[in-house]
Amino acid sequence: RGGFVSPPPEDGLSARVWLDADFSQIGLAMSRSIGDHAVKHVGVIAEPVVTHHDVQDQDEFMILASDGVWEFMSSTEAVGIVGDRIAAGASKACQALIEAAANKWHQEEGDYRDDITALVVRLSQVWDTTNFTTFSNKCNYHHVAKMTKTWL
Repeated sequence: RGGFVSPPPEDGLSARVWLDADFSQIGLAMSRSIGDHAVKHVGVIAEPVVTHHDVQDQDEFMILASDGVWEFMSSTEAVGIVGDRIAAGASKACQALIEAAANKWHQEEGDYRDDITALVVRLSQVWDTTNFTTFSNKCNYHHVAKMTKTWL
């Protein structure tokens, strides 16, 4: 048993998969789906947008985040928020990013908000092998912060 797909309501928005045929229950916004060519006619594509960036010595951090962060926030805003706080640690910078995204959702949508998930990686410390025990331990406990907030 599957869901029901509606086309994008306007240019620039994505198709949505709904739980019900009336499109009144929970809907998942989708623009890309690996290998799902059956819904291509409503705008769902299997080809991701890929960009490449060679990491440079001056690159301080990397932000990986769900659409809940990017819906109402530009990359420039996110980098500014994290950059202003990264000296206090990845966890604090990540928390500030999540809180800023939640505030933007509240301003735009009131009490509704999408899931907000973010990961901030301090690049300089990932590559630093002094006092290195294991990459997994180093990343999991010291240099990567993952925090999620969801309103149901």
